[in-house]
Amino acid sequence: MKIDKIISFLTYPGKHAEEQPEISGATIPKEGKLFNMLSGLFDSSESDCNIPIIFLTEDDSQNNSVRDEVVKLATSKSIGDGKILAQRLQLATTEKSGMGLIFFTIGSDGANHKIVISRFPADEGIVAERSSNTLKVEFVEEVFLKSAYSYKAVMYQFPIPNHDLWTGFAVDKQVNHGAKEVAAYWISDFLKSDFQTTPKQGTKRLAMALRDAISSCQDANTKHEIVSSAKLAKNIPNKAMSIEEFCDQFHLSDGAKQQICSQVKPARLLKDKFVFDRGEFDKHLSYKMVELDNGAILSAQASKFDDCFEATSTENDNSVRFVTSGRVIDEKLRRSK
Repeated sequence: MKIDKIISFLTYPGKHAEEQPEISGATIPKEGKLFNMLSGLFDSSESDCNIPIIFLTEDDSQNNSVRDEVVKLATSKSIGDGKILAQRLQLATTEKSGMGLIFFTIGSDGANHKIVISRFPADEGIVAERSSNTLKVEFVEEVFLKSAYSYKAVMYQFPIPNHDLWTGFAVDKQVNHGAKEVAAYWISDFLKSDFQTTPKQGTKRLAMALRDAISSCQDANTKHEIVSSAKLAKNIPNKAMSIEEFCDQFHLSDGAKQQICSQVKPARLLKDKFVFDRGEFDKHLSYKMVELDNGAILSAQASKFDDCFEATSTENDNSVRFVTSGRVIDEKLRRSK
């Protein structure tokens, strides 16, 4: 798809500012190093931007003001419409995120519009040396080349006739620089969107898959692998992942991975990305239970089981001795386990 226009703006942290700094913009010529690099980002966006997001409807209406602004910019390609979105980003940006260059790369192929919105951090030293408030292409290129591989972006495509746009795809290449994957201010505050699979939905799906996999697994070693991964889930960082990536993160064997993945229907949901929600996970998979052949049942919070019970294996008969101590705070009789 050919690029029709690239517009850039320098934005400041404006979320808590008493006065909003003036935003200046520039149209990027369709030649030179800067254009070539942005063109490469535009061309690869369909594979690089792999986290599905969706515009949220406002109140009870079927509207989203950011969606309307994105559609308008993609069709008008005007610097004025781009400035409206740049101002929106500035109002959502805190001092922690700092100054940034936002680019709107707009293209079409006769049947569809495509727009890639990308933000790159701006070097404050370079910005301070600017001689005027006018945003010049040479200045944009100097700032851009300082952080060309550290950015966050979102890609939208929609048909030209009916402008039916509700979903897009995001990526955050700043995750290795200490930022949360697809920073909250970028998705929630700026784009008024959310992950297409919400944290609660995705985490519940993962917890249920682990629970059912443990319950149905016949192989002791495979079951131990899955239980161990469930215990370690509390250490998952606040980043988007899929159930397949969860299995890979803990280096599960093919057997354990297959046992978990077979519980997810339809299988395409295995690739859906979501942000792990520890509280939601504990609602559905919070306790580990061990049953011994002598009739004893040991139970504790999964993440604390090894702290509650000291296990010692014996070499003679492959049995395990569990030791624990504590004050009795409740005691019950039940019909069955």
